Amino acid sequence: MYLFFVRHFNDIDHITPVVWKMKQDDYPVAVYCMNPRYDVGSDYRLCFLKSQGVTVNYLHHEFDQNRGRLHGLMHACIQQCYAFQKRVAAPNRRQSGMLSRLPVKLAGLMGTFFYKITRTIYYDVRWARSILEHTGARAICFDHILPKRYVVNSILKAARESSIPALSLPHGVLLYTNEKTKPKSTDKRRIAKFSPYDFILVTNQLRKEVLVRTGVAEKKISVLGSARYCAEWLEQNKTILPRVIEPNTDSSGKLKVVFMQSKPQCRVDVERTSKTIDLLADLTEIETTLKPHTRAGEKRQIGEAKIADVSHVLTAELCEWADVLLVVGSSVITEALMLGKPVLYLKYLHENTTLFEDLGACWVISDEAELKKALLALHKNRTDIPYGADNITEFISEVVYGGGRHRDVLADYERFIVGCASN
Repeated sequence: MYLFFVRHFNDIDHITPVVWKMKQDDYPVAVYCMNPRYDVGSDYRLCFLKSQGVTVNYLHHEFDQNRGRLHGLMHACIQQCYAFQKRVAAPNRRQSGMLSRLPVKLAGLMGTFFYKITRTIYYDVRWARSILEHTGARAICFDHILPKRYVVNSILKAARESSIPALSLPHGVLLYTNEKTKPKSTDKRRIAKFSPYDFILVTNQLRKEVLVRTGVAEKKISVLGSARYCAEWLEQNKTILPRVIEPNTDSSGKLKVVFMQSKPQCRVDVERTSKTIDLLADLTEIETTLKPHTRAGEKRQIGEAKIADVSHVLTAELCEWADVLLVVGSSVITEALMLGKPVLYLKYLHENTTLFEDLGACWVISDEAELKKALLALHKNRTDIPYGADNITEFISEVVYGGGRHRDVLADYERFIVGCASN
């Protein structure tokens, strides 16, 4: 069996297409969530895989039987803490007072405390080896995750002892072309993250070059494109997307704009972002919505009180709904360009440089005045953009298809994984 280990929204986004492809071709696959905090049952992609006959479960539910009374008690405490945190956090998400956040934080801290103790005592290499033996694992696949997270180290060590190949698959698309994109982007961290894996799959040449410069062995790295953004998966994803936007309800004539925020820690100017949101809120010709980054943490709600927060709407649906996308460093620009939507790159809101700017595949905006002028122009004519189809084609070729314009991305991922197991 080919095992895929997931942890949260982003890596599931990029791993699901690969699992789906392999299941279609009758390979035995299973998906196990390592994160006890994540809500597997409400994830539409995991539910879809389950409906296709894929084994999908929490890792600790599937392989925690007969571990003793103490373990059962601790496991129950973990579940109860995270369930309470989720139940209380939902109605209080917009409340910023310390007292309203305190029960949520305490529940999360207690759940994590019990989980770490349980992991130390019970989830060792012997436990991981029993999982590999029970499933008849032929290859194990993670995202680009630090091995010290969750139980990754234990599984990697058990796989190494059993000569089972360990692969690291993308959980995003690297589009930053500068070296230092955020505080944690260090060579030491990259070495620690990638060295334990036998094979590292990346979406584009840019990512490979960064890892090689860091010191990761080049022979381990293969460029296979983006499973998440390839045309085959975009078409399939349309059919399973849980939609919340009512179709054909807009008759205002306003330009529909979605501002896709990047993580503040990626050298984003938070104060200027807030001012930009003020500008967007004041444009009566524009209907602007805000989509915070899914991994932005507590700083994610910049400006949510000024324009509509659409955190509850999936990015794929927002790309379909919008007339125009505003981005800073988000890889969602890829899906927007593939759908033929105009993209405004708010260059002035961060200190990084991007691949889509280098390739001229976006409308570069240098300040607030340019943003206002561009949006008002698009309100009058939504096809009048200062970048060409050739630039978009080059960008998509590089980012989605790994430099090969006619690559069958999902088939290549499947061949690679199966080939690793066979060898």
